[in-house]
Amino acid sequence: MDLIQPRLGRSSDIDAVTKVFVRAMPLDPQWEYRFPLRDDYPDDHLKYSRMLIKCFLEYDDWTLIVTEDSLEPGSKEKTVVAFAVLDVSYKNKRLDRNYRTQDRKYPTLLPASASQLSAKWVEGQGGSTRRDANHDHFNAFWKQQVEAYEKYFSHIGNDQIHLQILATMPKFHRRGHGSSLCRWATDLVINDSLRDMSVMASPMGRLLYGQLGFQAIGTFYIQVPGEAEKLTLEAMMWCPSQPARTASRGA
Repeated sequence: MDLIQPRLGRSSDIDAVTKVFVRAMPLDPQWEYRFPLRDDYPDDHLKYSRMLIKCFLEYDDWTLIVTEDSLEPGSKEKTVVAFAVLDVSYKNKRLDRNYRTQDRKYPTLLPASASQLSAKWVEGQGGSTRRDANHDHFNAFWKQQVEAYEKYFSHIGNDQIHLQILATMPKFHRRGHGSSLCRWATDLVINDSLRDMSVMASPMGRLLYGQLGFQAIGTFYIQVPGEAEKLTLEAMMWCPSQPARTASRGA
């Protein structure tokens, strides 16, 4: 098997990354919670998923990295099969201590804390009326994720990165793509003298992150008041003083 080598995403990757995004994320319980009508309104789901990926590729508070693989055994042609999105706003904050990221200022109807775009801009693009989403669940997810981030990670300061998204095409699970992307990010923590890398882990990702040396620091819930349905997420962090254990090829 060829060595997996993550690389920075390019604008030309937008459609390939979006394809991975819409195929991989439904395996995570939070996707069904937020977008239960995605199969009824696939055009809306694709439109706003692509808009989000475009944002990640264009704004420098974010770094999007990808890995590639052959779709068919023996083929030399490779395509994007996995990607990760990192909040790297520490770079701009180092240049200007008064710098404020745009991603957590506004509750948008793009995935939580995941846009440089204001609510007004998103509404202008139709985000407030997207038909694939449960808007009550989406807004609760956004708000309670931000609250959890403030609770568990804000005291660390600016010298940290946050893993916003990690997604692998289902066909390519257990081949090391997720592990390779995470190691690229932990190398960044070391090389840029950062204090930690954080992630809000779903049950789907918790095992992988644990194998890579992430430590669980708290459990929190996403729930609309008055509803029984809820999501359980785990705040986890990786610090340079925590050497990663050898991970199985589980992602």
